[in-house]
Amino acid sequence: MSARLPAPLFMAVLLVASDAAAAEGSQTFLGLPRVVWYSLNLIVFFGFLAFLLAKPLSRFFRTRSEEIASQLAEAQRQREEAERLRREVEGRVASLQEEIRSLRERLLREGENERDALRRQGEEEAARLLLQVDQEATRRVGEARRQLTQEAAAIAAELARELIEREMAPEDRDRIFAAAVERLRAQHRGGGA
Repeated sequence: MSARLPAPLFMAVLLVASDAAAAEGSQTFLGLPRVVWYSLNLIVFFGFLAFLLAKPLSRFFRTRSEEIASQLAEAQRQREEAERLRREVEGRVASLQEEIRSLRERLLREGENERDALRRQGEEEAARLLLQVDQEATRRVGEARRQLTQEAAAIAAELARELIEREMAPEDRDRIFAAAVERLRAQHRGGGA
């Protein structure tokens, strides 16, 4: 497409120039119309411009193509590095998944062991509490029996006293009192000798 562009451009310049020459009147230079000279002047100018710009443009395009090649090589290197990093990350993720799985299994085992230990501890604590409750109940039953015995003895003594007072005559009391005093004297003599 760039090879076709100068020909239509050249034709357009000739048409514009011939229209301008027709408007001014036909002037010639060295037997050629001025439009031809203008056109030749334009061609020489573009040729000289192409001659002057050919080396810098070729250098620019060569440098640019080298930069593009360098960028492509860098992009390829980065792609390979990214692929290496992706594989490394995938490996790490796989190892982390394995580590998570083993950690989960270990935690489940430890949880089961802890649950069993807590259950055993709870059973031991329950047995200890039952023993304490049983001991406390036995102590309270013994204490209640002792209190009941004391109360029964007090009631029996009171009933006996009332019965004795009611049934016993004053002579019987004197005789019992004398026997008790004699017994105490005998004990005193036996303990003092």
